[in-house]
Amino acid sequence: MKKTIVLLSMLTVLACKKNEEKKDEPGIMDAVEGVSNLNKAGDALKDFEKQQEKLKAMTPISNDVLKNVLTEELGGLKRAHFNAGDASMMGLATADAKYTNEESGKEVAVSIMDGAGESGSSIISLTVMALSMNVESINDTETKKTETINGIKCLTEDDTNPEYIKSSITFIYKDRYQVALRGTKINLDELKSYMKNLDLSKLD
Repeated sequence: MKKTIVLLSMLTVLACKKNEEKKDEPGIMDAVEGVSNLNKAGDALKDFEKQQEKLKAMTPISNDVLKNVLTEELGGLKRAHFNAGDASMMGLATADAKYTNEESGKEVAVSIMDGAGESGSSIISLTVMALSMNVESINDTETKKTETINGIKCLTEDDTNPEYIKSSITFIYKDRYQVALRGTKINLDELKSYMKNLDLSKLD
């Protein structure tokens, strides 16, 4: 529990440093919003404690199941890469796949991490805290925020720089799995359609 609080404090400091890059000094409302978000994160972690204990006692899912979820095609893009088990030494079940279109250069990378076990449950708890906060930051062409997509609370990034369009979506599935999609030459709206096409039912 103490480790989690320390990590949350570190994340808060990092966020504050990013805000220092802005020309205007943060005002009273910024401070109030910051405290509110920290309270939400604390409440979310407290609510998640029972689930975290359940996850600690669970056996991580097999690589075969993860491979079946990350199918050979996603939204018309073909799977060009699949990898699983890299973090097994740390007691984590993870897998990632890349889906590409060679002609357009578009790419969607999908990663799944099982929150089962000691290590997995700790990482998931941090994501739960992050998702509980209502945040939005804009830096030139890049926007990062929390939002709800298809009824799921997500962390999103959208960079509209015409020279390097990219986006990402991170969420938790069934209070257990951390799922992330990252798009290259794909904006956030388009990435949302790939998220919709991702069938996670085999994880149930």
